[in-house]
Amino acid sequence: MASSQPVWRQTFDVADRAVGPRLEGLVKTEGFAIAVGLLMRTRAEIQKRTERHTRRMLHLMNLPAGSDITRLMRQIGELERQIQELGKQIAAQREEPSNGRGPRPVRAARPRPS
Repeated sequence: MASSQPVWRQTFDVADRAVGPRLEGLVKTEGFAIAVGLLMRTRAEIQKRTERHTRRMLHLMNLPAGSDITRLMRQIGELERQIQELGKQIAAQREEPSNGRGPRPVRAARPRPS
């Protein structure tokens, strides 16, 4: 009677039964946890250094880095919020009944420090 599973799956299952319990025991050890922690720290440090180096190279070529784009996007968002606030103030002034003194000046929203 032929098996209904593909050959690759049968091969995988045989290997899993042979190696699986040993690997499972290994990953539950303290040494494995320490090794993974060290690898994660090393990876983070390498990524940080690579980003710093890339940012410097881009700036030397007078190109924006990702951090520059992020800062600009934040500033654009703040400007959009200020414009919306000014629009609301203008709309509110237009809806106010006139008291004979003329229109009140619209105050610009103060920019938030970055």
